[in-house]
Amino acid sequence: MRPLILLLATTSILACRVASVRAAPAVTSKAEHVVVVVWDGLRPDSVNESSTPTLYQLARDGVFFQNHHAVYLSSTEVNGTAMATGAYPNRTGILGNREYRPAINPSMPVEIEELATITKGDEVSGRHYLLLPTLPEILRQAGRKVVIAGTKPVAVLFDRFHRRQITQPDGMPFESPNTKVDTAMTQGLIESQWKAGVPAFSLLWLSEPDLTQHFAGPGSSASRKALKGADADLARVLRELDKRGLRNQTDVLVVSDHGFSTITRSVDVAAELKKAGFDAVREIRQPPAAGTIMVVGDGGSVLLYVVGQDKPLTPRIVQFLQKQDWTGVIFTRESMTGTFALDQVRINTATAPDIVVALRWWPGKSSTGLPGLVVNEGNARRPGQGAHASLSPFDMRATLVAAGPDFRRGLVDQLPSGNTDLAPTILHILGIEPPQPLDGRVLVEALGAGTATFPAVELQTFDASCDLGKVVWHQYLRTTSFSHAIYFDEGNGYVTPK
Repeated sequence: MRPLILLLATTSILACRVASVRAAPAVTSKAEHVVVVVWDGLRPDSVNESSTPTLYQLARDGVFFQNHHAVYLSSTEVNGTAMATGAYPNRTGILGNREYRPAINPSMPVEIEELATITKGDEVSGRHYLLLPTLPEILRQAGRKVVIAGTKPVAVLFDRFHRRQITQPDGMPFESPNTKVDTAMTQGLIESQWKAGVPAFSLLWLSEPDLTQHFAGPGSSASRKALKGADADLARVLRELDKRGLRNQTDVLVVSDHGFSTITRSVDVAAELKKAGFDAVREIRQPPAAGTIMVVGDGGSVLLYVVGQDKPLTPRIVQFLQKQDWTGVIFTRESMTGTFALDQVRINTATAPDIVVALRWWPGKSSTGLPGLVVNEGNARRPGQGAHASLSPFDMRATLVAAGPDFRRGLVDQLPSGNTDLAPTILHILGIEPPQPLDGRVLVEALGAGTATFPAVELQTFDASCDLGKVVWHQYLRTTSFSHAIYFDEGNGYVTPK
């Protein structure tokens, strides 16, 4: 089994400016069509000649983005909206798969991608559930045709105003691997939605390998089978383009929303807070007293909402968290000793929680031989199964492969890229200016021909610490900046004796 590329090792640095890079600039775009295929949860080190032969060959024919990043929280709905808008959560308004939105449901957290949530969210916000226009909306406004098919409901977030035109599962039961449903979505795209012709933009969101990795863990035999199913669906798309004679007019991008880790242990944060004397709940059955803490788990991260904005309570919660062996990185609305601000990872939305905790991770290997272990919030999953949404590099490192008339051939792009870069790059290819500046950048080094000099890549590590008496709490956050874009590499926490 020949891997295309290995997951990059992380380095411990405070700040470093890497020399300017010479690469190819963009030229006049050649593609008339752009097709994006999302393999949900695909780790870049899963791309190899054995499990993903079609994707492996596509990467060799085009560009493999070796340093591609998810947005934190490294979860599906957050990264789906980042892909769709080219912006971080502080500008899209979406920071988790599950959030506590009292204006939508005052009793319990909502699933961000559910149709009822979206409908109510648009109702209470004047159709601004998402705060920025999406790529399909911008393209439609410019007179371009768009089609979307998705096994997972996140597809609706790309074009919620035309959701009845989106192909989604119609009562089909999910199973693991979920290849039957993914293939049905693929067939629906190429047979039905492309019946009148391939539009300017097509999105196909597959559920695998995410679904099976959650149940069986990344690297398991079942997950490898799921990878083969997703690869077969990609092959169907490429064959259809060949059949229509459109391959040389189409840019194909295969991307994942996030990476994946193996659960080493689970923790019930609500239960732990209750043991420590806090009023922690997962559902509010009656008007809450000030100081009630709504706990919302999201796999490798947990969101804590202090109901009533009891400001003196938040530092007490933070001090408790800093003493726990499952705490990775703590983010708070207000600046506090030993934490980072929500702004530092661009998640300070109007409805953001008071505290966000990225749970602890380790680089060790699982029983399947893959590196990347993480603590998971809640009791729904057990050790050996898969999770994500943390600040582990194994969650934050996602996959991007691009090939077609606008992309260079046989390039392994080592410059940093991220899911916020998809929308600006696709708009650039299709010759459309975004209506407002985007957080992502155009991936110009992977486009065109010739050479040009780009600015330096800047790597930084931010540290925060706090004296807890017998021990000292430490946490760090590593980032990469390039051009105007910033990417989040990893973060973790630990204690040391005094």
